Amino acid sequence: MAKNINNKLIQRAIISIQILYILLYLATSSINNIYFTFWISVIINISSLILSMMNIITKGYLKILLILISIIQTLFTIFIYLLPDAGIPASIKLF
Repeated sequence: MAKNINNKLIQRAIISIQILYILLYLATSSINNIYFTFWISVIINISSLILSMMNIITKGYLKILLILISIIQTLFTIFIYLLPDAGIPASIKLF
């Protein structure tokens, strides 16, 4: 019984973190510091991946869907901030 409650708590935490990521993406036009939004996105992605891995270990419901959404969020963050687009340099330069 306690594991079931723990699984539901982890799932709710993952879903709320993913909603926070979407809200951060929508608010990037009003936040002027791109490095701040990048690092917050990275922190959200890492925490979402860690919680998704914990959800897989504890055999939670929707485990595959939540891990796929976390991976897609990570790839989307890399695409937005670190890759150049059509001759326009990347927002954050690595080198």
